[in-house]
Amino acid sequence: MSVAISYDPKTKKLVVPEDADISSELKLEIDQLNTLTQEIIANGSDVPPVPTPENFNKDMSKMIKRLYESGVQAFKSGKFQDSAKQFSIGIEMILRRHKFESFQGTLQELSLFLMSRSDAYLKTKEYLKAYNDSDMLIGMMMNTPDNFLRRGVANFFLGNYEAARADYQRGLAFDENNDRLQAELTIVLDKILEENGDYL
Repeated sequence: MSVAISYDPKTKKLVVPEDADISSELKLEIDQLNTLTQEIIANGSDVPPVPTPENFNKDMSKMIKRLYESGVQAFKSGKFQDSAKQFSIGIEMILRRHKFESFQGTLQELSLFLMSRSDAYLKTKEYLKAYNDSDMLIGMMMNTPDNFLRRGVANFFLGNYEAARADYQRGLAFDENNDRLQAELTIVLDKILEENGDYL
Protein backbone atom coordinates (compact mmCIF):
# COMPACT_ATOMS: atom_id res chain seq x y z
CA MET A 1 0.00 0.00 0.00
CA SER A 2 1.37 3.43 -0.91
CA VAL A 3 0.41 6.75 0.61
CA ALA A 4 0.83 10.12 -1.11
CA ILE A 5 2.78 12.14 1.45
CA SER A 6 3.33 15.73 0.33
CA TYR A 7 5.14 18.81 1.61
CA ASP A 8 3.15 21.96 2.29
CA PRO A 9 5.47 24.96 1.73
CA LYS A 10 3.12 27.33 3.62
CA THR A 11 3.05 25.36 6.88
CA LYS A 12 6.45 23.74 6.19
CA LYS A 13 5.06 20.36 7.21
CA LEU A 14 4.63 16.92 5.71
CA VAL A 15 0.97 16.31 4.97
CA VAL A 16 -0.92 13.03 4.65
CA PRO A 17 -4.37 13.05 3.02
CA GLU A 18 -7.12 12.81 5.65
CA ASP A 19 -8.68 9.76 4.00
CA ALA A 20 -5.35 7.89 3.90
CA ASP A 21 -5.22 4.69 5.90
CA ILE A 22 -1.84 4.85 7.66
CA SER A 23 -0.49 3.01 10.67
CA SER A 24 -0.19 4.76 14.01
CA GLU A 25 3.60 4.25 13.85
CA LEU A 26 3.85 6.13 10.54
CA LYS A 27 1.61 8.93 11.85
CA LEU A 28 3.82 9.24 14.95
CA GLU A 29 6.98 9.42 12.81
CA ILE A 30 5.48 12.11 10.57
CA ASP A 31 4.35 14.13 13.62
CA GLN A 32 7.82 13.84 15.18
CA LEU A 33 9.50 14.87 11.93
CA ASN A 34 7.19 17.89 11.65
CA THR A 35 7.97 18.87 15.26
CA LEU A 36 11.72 18.67 14.69
CA THR A 37 11.39 20.62 11.42
CA GLN A 38 9.46 23.38 13.21
CA GLU A 39 12.16 23.47 15.92
CA ILE A 40 14.93 23.87 13.33
CA ILE A 41 12.99 26.63 11.51
CA ALA A 42 12.34 28.45 14.80
CA ASN A 43 16.05 28.18 15.61
CA GLY A 44 16.88 30.47 12.70
CA SER A 45 19.86 28.53 11.35
CA ASP A 46 20.33 25.49 9.15
CA VAL A 47 22.05 23.54 11.90
CA PRO A 48 21.04 23.90 15.56
CA PRO A 49 23.86 24.84 17.95
CA VAL A 50 25.45 22.14 20.10
CA PRO A 51 23.38 21.93 23.31
CA THR A 52 25.33 23.39 26.23
CA PRO A 53 24.38 24.95 29.59
CA GLU A 54 25.33 28.34 28.08
CA ASN A 55 22.67 28.23 25.35
CA PHE A 56 19.97 26.87 27.68
CA ASN A 57 16.99 29.28 27.52
CA LYS A 58 17.51 31.36 30.69
CA ASP A 59 14.19 33.25 30.44
CA MET A 60 12.24 30.02 30.34
CA SER A 61 14.36 28.71 33.24
CA LYS A 62 13.32 31.74 35.33
CA MET A 63 9.62 31.17 34.58
CA ILE A 64 9.95 27.47 35.40
CA LYS A 65 11.76 28.27 38.65
CA ARG A 66 8.97 30.69 39.66
CA LEU A 67 6.34 28.03 38.98
CA TYR A 68 8.29 25.58 41.11
CA GLU A 69 8.61 28.05 43.99
CA SER A 70 4.90 28.85 43.72
CA GLY A 71 4.06 25.13 43.87
CA VAL A 72 6.32 24.58 46.89
CA GLN A 73 4.71 27.57 48.67
CA ALA A 74 1.22 26.18 47.99
CA PHE A 75 2.36 22.76 49.27
CA LYS A 76 3.73 24.29 52.49
CA SER A 77 0.43 26.17 52.95
CA GLY A 78 -1.51 22.90 52.69
CA LYS A 79 -3.02 23.81 49.30
CA PHE A 80 -2.08 20.51 47.72
CA GLN A 81 -4.42 20.74 44.71
CA ASP A 82 -3.02 24.16 43.81
CA SER A 83 0.46 22.81 44.34
CA ALA A 84 -0.11 19.89 41.94
CA LYS A 85 -1.58 22.32 39.40
CA GLN A 86 1.50 24.60 39.59
CA PHE A 87 3.81 21.63 39.14
CA SER A 88 1.75 20.41 36.16
CA ILE A 89 2.00 23.82 34.49
CA GLY A 90 5.76 23.77 35.14
CA ILE A 91 6.07 20.35 33.51
CA GLU A 92 4.17 21.65 30.47
CA MET A 93 6.64 24.56 30.26
CA ILE A 94 9.58 22.16 30.47
CA LEU A 95 8.13 20.07 27.65
CA ARG A 96 7.87 23.23 25.50
CA ARG A 97 11.62 23.73 25.56
CA HIS A 98 13.30 23.47 22.17
CA LYS A 99 14.11 19.87 21.38
CA PHE A 100 17.71 20.89 20.69
CA GLU A 101 18.36 22.38 24.13
CA SER A 102 20.59 20.62 26.64
CA PHE A 103 18.78 17.47 27.74
CA GLN A 104 20.77 17.35 30.98
CA GLY A 105 19.20 20.62 32.17
CA THR A 106 15.73 19.61 31.04
CA LEU A 107 16.04 16.26 32.82
CA GLN A 108 17.02 17.94 36.11
CA GLU A 109 14.06 20.32 35.92
CA LEU A 110 11.64 17.55 34.99
CA SER A 111 12.76 15.23 37.80
CA LEU A 112 12.40 18.01 40.40
CA PHE A 113 8.85 18.79 39.23
CA LEU A 114 7.82 15.13 39.03
CA MET A 115 9.06 14.47 42.59
CA SER A 116 7.13 17.44 43.92
CA ARG A 117 3.97 16.71 41.94
CA SER A 118 4.05 13.09 43.06
CA ASP A 119 4.18 14.26 46.69
CA ALA A 120 1.25 16.64 46.06
CA TYR A 121 -0.76 13.83 44.46
CA LEU A 122 -0.11 11.61 47.47
CA LYS A 123 -1.48 14.37 49.71
CA THR A 124 -4.61 14.77 47.55
CA LYS A 125 -5.07 10.97 47.53
CA GLU A 126 -4.69 10.78 43.74
CA TYR A 127 -2.65 7.61 44.09
CA LEU A 128 -2.71 6.50 40.46
CA LYS A 129 -1.31 9.86 39.32
CA ALA A 130 1.31 9.70 42.09
CA TYR A 131 2.19 6.17 40.96
CA ASN A 132 2.62 7.32 37.33
CA ASP A 133 4.90 10.22 38.30
CA SER A 134 7.03 8.12 40.65
CA ASP A 135 7.25 5.29 38.11
CA MET A 136 8.56 7.77 35.52
CA LEU A 137 11.04 9.07 38.10
CA ILE A 138 12.35 5.58 38.76
CA GLY A 139 12.91 5.18 35.03
CA MET A 140 14.88 8.43 35.02
CA MET A 141 16.69 8.11 38.37
CA MET A 142 16.91 4.45 39.33
CA ASN A 143 19.18 4.85 42.35
CA THR A 144 17.10 7.38 44.32
CA PRO A 145 15.48 5.66 47.35
CA ASP A 146 12.82 8.36 47.82
CA ASN A 147 11.36 7.59 44.39
CA PHE A 148 10.82 3.97 45.47
CA LEU A 149 9.22 5.31 48.65
CA ARG A 150 6.82 7.46 46.61
CA ARG A 151 5.85 4.58 44.33
CA GLY A 152 5.59 2.21 47.30
CA VAL A 153 3.18 4.53 49.13
CA ALA A 154 1.09 4.91 45.97
CA ASN A 155 1.06 1.12 45.50
CA PHE A 156 0.06 0.62 49.15
CA PHE A 157 -2.97 2.89 48.87
CA LEU A 158 -3.90 1.34 45.51
CA GLY A 159 -4.03 -2.03 47.32
CA ASN A 160 -0.93 -3.42 45.59
CA TYR A 161 0.74 -4.55 48.82
CA GLU A 162 3.27 -6.95 47.28
CA ALA A 163 4.36 -4.28 44.79
CA ALA A 164 4.66 -1.78 47.66
CA ARG A 165 6.81 -4.26 49.61
CA ALA A 166 9.06 -4.74 46.59
CA ASP A 167 9.40 -0.94 46.16
CA TYR A 168 10.36 -0.41 49.80
CA GLN A 169 12.89 -3.24 49.64
CA ARG A 170 14.44 -1.84 46.45
CA GLY A 171 14.67 1.58 48.06
CA LEU A 172 16.37 0.05 51.09
CA ALA A 173 18.89 -1.60 48.76
CA PHE A 174 20.12 1.93 47.95
CA ASP A 175 19.81 3.28 51.52
CA GLU A 176 19.49 0.55 54.13
CA ASN A 177 19.29 3.08 57.01
CA ASN A 178 16.33 5.04 55.61
CA ASP A 179 13.94 5.20 58.58
CA ARG A 180 10.87 6.09 56.51
CA LEU A 181 11.39 3.16 54.12
CA GLN A 182 11.89 0.79 57.05
CA ALA A 183 8.73 2.04 58.78
CA GLU A 184 6.65 1.74 55.59
CA LEU A 185 8.04 -1.76 54.95
CA THR A 186 6.96 -2.84 58.44
CA ILE A 187 3.46 -1.47 57.83
CA VAL A 188 3.08 -3.23 54.47
CA LEU A 189 4.44 -6.54 55.82
CA ASP A 190 1.83 -6.40 58.59
CA LYS A 191 -0.84 -5.65 56.00
CA ILE A 192 0.27 -8.60 53.83
CA LEU A 193 0.14 -10.92 56.84
CA GLU A 194 -3.31 -9.58 57.70
CA GLU A 195 -4.53 -10.10 54.14
CA ASN A 196 -3.24 -13.67 54.23
CA GLY A 197 -5.00 -14.31 57.55
CA ASP A 198 -1.72 -14.87 59.39
CA TYR A 199 -2.00 -11.82 61.61
CA LEU A 200 -4.53 -10.96 64.29
